[in-house]
Amino acid sequence: MVIGINCGHTIEGAGCGARGLIGESVHTRLVGYALAARLRKAGMEVVDCTIDKAKTQKEYLAGVTTLANSENLDWFISIHFNASPSHAGRGVEIYTYEGRQYPQALCICRRMEALGFPDRGVKAGTGLYVIRNTRAKAMLIEVCFCDNQADVDLYERIGGADTVAQAISGGFLEQLAACGTLSKRQGREEFIESVGEIARRDWERRRIMLPSVVVAQAMKESACGTSELARNANALFGIKENGWPGRIYVKDAVEQRPDGSYITVPGTRWRAYDSFEESVIDHNDYIATRSLDGGKTLRYAPIIGCGEYVLVCQYLQSCGYATSHGYADSLVRDYIEAHGLTRFDGKCG
Repeated sequence: MVIGINCGHTIEGAGCGARGLIGESVHTRLVGYALAARLRKAGMEVVDCTIDKAKTQKEYLAGVTTLANSENLDWFISIHFNASPSHAGRGVEIYTYEGRQYPQALCICRRMEALGFPDRGVKAGTGLYVIRNTRAKAMLIEVCFCDNQADVDLYERIGGADTVAQAISGGFLEQLAACGTLSKRQGREEFIESVGEIARRDWERRRIMLPSVVVAQAMKESACGTSELARNANALFGIKENGWPGRIYVKDAVEQRPDGSYITVPGTRWRAYDSFEESVIDHNDYIATRSLDGGKTLRYAPIIGCGEYVLVCQYLQSCGYATSHGYADSLVRDYIEAHGLTRFDGKCG
């Protein structure tokens, strides 16, 4: 996927941004370049569509769209900071062509709202030059109001550009995965980041399954989204039917016996999903509710809410999640620690 990032406005002169309590042109670059770094880390190709100098506003706008349209972009994202005549405006808003409610834009607004910025919504930006004239899907993000004291104080208090870039990239990647876009692209880092964002969000909301372990399991069990189950059923964890009311995918299973030998079980029925996100959420539901005695005891009770990744992996093994003898050790050594997956866990206390 190729994404164009425009750090809004020139640095000075024609096309320069608003000069509020913080300079728009300075902070569009801080946010934009931090966002670009995060997207590259997730496996995206990023094109810099920023123009630092121009003789006129018209020249600046034309230069941005020329840069964007010279590349085969999937998305064009322009970063801005808002301002209002009364200096009373607050919050985040995103402009799209004809006000299209792209899931990515809506999710970014939700993540910014979670940071404390009022969500002003996704609005029609058809009259904006860069939205109207770029060929790729486009959104112009007004991060917050640079002339409002409350917005600026909040922006600085939460960590400024890095935190905002994390919210934007997180919302963007989460919705790519939720819409199934990433299932067709097998870049390992892109897979890790997208599944990690889904797992992190669910952990913050429900505190069921530690995100680092979820990502490690998804990597191991689906070969980073390239397995037959992942490709054909959007299934990252290989959970068998077990009362599942949804779609089913049938394929042979390979199980390891207690003596270390292997057996193939033909015609095994596996849960199938519409997206990777649905697979992650169902996996966590399965951990939270699986019982072998009609609900009297939960099979994976020690795992729920546990914030220590080594313990969670050991509990998975001891509670019988996988038949592979080295399952827990592999999750810890080959995935969580090898790929730094604890970055998705945040504060687990």
